Amino acid sequence: SKNIIAIFAITILFIPVAISPINEKFLKKIDLENGKNKIISSDDGTNYWALIVAVGIYANNPDMDRPSMLRAADNLYHTLLVTPWWNNSHIKVIKGKNATIPNIMAGFAWLAKNVKEDDICLVYLTTHGFPILFDLPPRDEKDGMDEALATYRGFLPFSNPWSWEPLANPFAIITDDEINFMLNRINAKGIAVIVDSCHSGGFNDNWSYTKGYNFAYEIGNDLKGHNRIVLTSVREDEISYGSFFSDSIIEGLEGYADSNKDGFCSVEEAFYYAKSIITNETSMHPQIFDDYPGELILTKVEMPPSIPKISGKEVGKTNNSYTYHVISYDPEVDRIKYEIDWGDSMQQTIYFESGEMVSIQHEWKREGTYNVGIRAIDERGAASQWNYSMVITMADKHEVDQRQVKQSYAYLLNDTRWLAQSFIPKLNRLEKIELCLICWKEGYDVTIEIRDSLNGNKLAEISKEIIPTHDWKIQWVSFNINANLVKEKEYYIVCHSNSGWGVAWITSSYDAYENGSFYKSNDSGKTWISIPIDACFVTYG
Repeated sequence: SKNIIAIFAITILFIPVAISPINEKFLKKIDLENGKNKIISSDDGTNYWALIVAVGIYANNPDMDRPSMLRAADNLYHTLLVTPWWNNSHIKVIKGKNATIPNIMAGFAWLAKNVKEDDICLVYLTTHGFPILFDLPPRDEKDGMDEALATYRGFLPFSNPWSWEPLANPFAIITDDEINFMLNRINAKGIAVIVDSCHSGGFNDNWSYTKGYNFAYEIGNDLKGHNRIVLTSVREDEISYGSFFSDSIIEGLEGYADSNKDGFCSVEEAFYYAKSIITNETSMHPQIFDDYPGELILTKVEMPPSIPKISGKEVGKTNNSYTYHVISYDPEVDRIKYEIDWGDSMQQTIYFESGEMVSIQHEWKREGTYNVGIRAIDERGAASQWNYSMVITMADKHEVDQRQVKQSYAYLLNDTRWLAQSFIPKLNRLEKIELCLICWKEGYDVTIEIRDSLNGNKLAEISKEIIPTHDWKIQWVSFNINANLVKEKEYYIVCHSNSGWGVAWITSSYDAYENGSFYKSNDSGKTWISIPIDACFVTYG
């Protein structure tokens, strides 16, 4: 968790924060009678509407960026559209740089203008959340504090003078009172609100902890209203990790949460499906506040295809066509098409039968290493998760020598945290190295050295500024090296950055490379500790 500060007028207030094309109009209306679902005519004109807000990236403070929020918003949008009664013109998505206070307010106003009294409405909010240490009018907080959610400009461009932690911008946050006011303007038969954000857990100061412990409970109660259901990712003094809650809710709405096997998924079913997963796998405890009579149905069961498997050549030469075999299965035996991210371009296939082994060809024009991703989409629009397990290296004028591409962890590096990976070459010449990195800040470089031992002779050295990606995307970065090596002798890639935290080296989660070892140093390379994993790298001769 992190602590941030909000400045209101001339008073400085400490605010703890935890980091954390078949669409027709409504076809069927779901009602409940004696606890059972009943399908009735759509003649009453019921429509489904949604406002999806995911901030995910933050002006002035990339350390607060959470790309998983943006992915969750996209996944929720596409999951809703698989169900026939959801129409894309009835779903407004506000995310990233567009997630400002004026745009979010306009989104709520759009709902209030369009939603009718027989309609169903979904509001999804994910960003950083925190309590503020006073209760703004109407002064309705039992603990004396309102709660707030950060928007795109939710953090100030200068730092907290008392610590390294960020400062909140009081003019770019939305309080629970404001959200409740906007929800009260929506005259819908039922409203589902999903809030996936951290509360005030993890404070170091006792006074902050005792005042802030009730964030999830408070925001849930504050947002309750007649015919309303509120889901929050956490309770009391907990923090919300990643987008695990959102991911589980979305998975439930795909059909996995249909506990009564009626072919539909309600908000309640999705919650209890997600809660079971979250409480078993994390320390989070999701909350539900339900004031809707019966169940609020959101989606029709349409299971996505299985995550596709892909096989084929992983090391080759540019300007050559290679064949890759892919396969996936659909639970309802719908036809499947594949979307493939080749690393240098995107491709979408025609539809194939479920379970059919498909051959797809591709060639790369540029030398380098590429993370290849693939997902399956059935003819009703349900999509599997992406499979990025295959990593391809294509050489042009060089020859690939050593290679470790298993990706699981990210190890931060800076001027004092140095990392190293040893390797044993089969070639006597080293001309290029690729490292698998993540960079999320401007102005960060990476220096690599080739040594004959961890603290031995430096055979080559090169520095390169890394271009950041605000979605924290993994990238393979090339370094041109000029070093003569002795075949079958162990050498070391020593890696460090200039200062601060802004770049990380991707590693495996186990000892994946038999010809070398991984090391870290916390004192700029004076002493080293061996860790039974391996960094991701490719060497060329």
